[in-house]
Amino acid sequence: MKINKNIIPLFTFLTFFAVACSNNANIAAIVNGTKITKKTYEGTLDNLISQQKQKNPKFVDNEQTRLLLGKMALEQIITNEVLSQEAQKAKITVKDEAVDQNISNLKKLIAVDQNGKAITDKKQIEEKFNEKLKTDGITLKQLRENIHKELSAKLFLKDLSDKQKIELTEDVLTRFYDATMAVVDNNQSKIKSLPKEDLALVNPFAMEVKKATSERVAVSTVFLSTPKTMSNTEIANKKNLANKIVQELKDKKIAFIQAIQTYSDDKNALKTNGEQIVIRGILPKNLNDKIFEAPLGKVIGPITEQEGIYILRVNEKRAANTLTYNQLRNSIINYLDPIQLRQKVQQQVKDLVQKSKIEILLPEYQVNNIKQDTK
Repeated sequence: MKINKNIIPLFTFLTFFAVACSNNANIAAIVNGTKITKKTYEGTLDNLISQQKQKNPKFVDNEQTRLLLGKMALEQIITNEVLSQEAQKAKITVKDEAVDQNISNLKKLIAVDQNGKAITDKKQIEEKFNEKLKTDGITLKQLRENIHKELSAKLFLKDLSDKQKIELTEDVLTRFYDATMAVVDNNQSKIKSLPKEDLALVNPFAMEVKKATSERVAVSTVFLSTPKTMSNTEIANKKNLANKIVQELKDKKIAFIQAIQTYSDDKNALKTNGEQIVIRGILPKNLNDKIFEAPLGKVIGPITEQEGIYILRVNEKRAANTLTYNQLRNSIINYLDPIQLRQKVQQQVKDLVQKSKIEILLPEYQVNNIKQDTK
């Protein structure tokens, strides 16, 4: 069941920059005779860096990360160009309406004022858009051509995907099931025998199966936080409050959901009507044991843990169960089918790139470049 995980990026991020240029000094790469400008490369790299900054506040924009992301940007641009050329060979057409819609979306992205507020005035939107075109040194015609390339590449990729036939044999399915159950049961000997690629593939599915089959309880919780910065007096007051809440709940002076609303420092349970699902083994042992040993409907606590004080009521219990291969078979197919489809398409795209004549003209990538001229 070893799966090829050789993933390649399929699309560049759409930029305003033109592709055609006659001066080789301004060229980043040449793909089957089509020149990719440095400006296109730099714009795609800047987009990648911006994305990384949004995802990771600790992202450092330095020479090393620029080299790594630059290689990724170059791969994206080259792959996208190859796909666009293949789309042209396949006579795939892109409707003008689709290009218009993309331009409209771009206008919305850039139509913001200095405070980040969306501009609604049509005249101001057009001014912002034209200003962006001028700054990037591109005409509206060139922008439409670039968008056309992007969309044609996507359509070609969809067409490629639609033509694939995925065949999952019973052997693949049963081995995936066995690997899943090894993870669910924490069978270390079997887990260690699995290839890393298979384990990475199985883990997300196994976690969902574990959630669905593990012993669980539905529990209502009032949580009083006692951080390390809290004084002894404040902690004592919290403990007194916890005792008061327990008594009010036992005397039925207050409903549990009202206690959560009024007293709890964690209001997340209110999103699910004051009740949360707890799987055995997830919580600290002391808290876990008390929850799973508690009688149904009985208020338990206060339970003091390092992070705070818990007051609980178990509303429902469900014993652990096991799902058979036949019960999971369709779910396994639904999980593996899109993964194998994506991997198959990615391999075909990689093959198309490898068959292309590609010259890398950026000095920093000419030694360990993506693919130099092989013809």
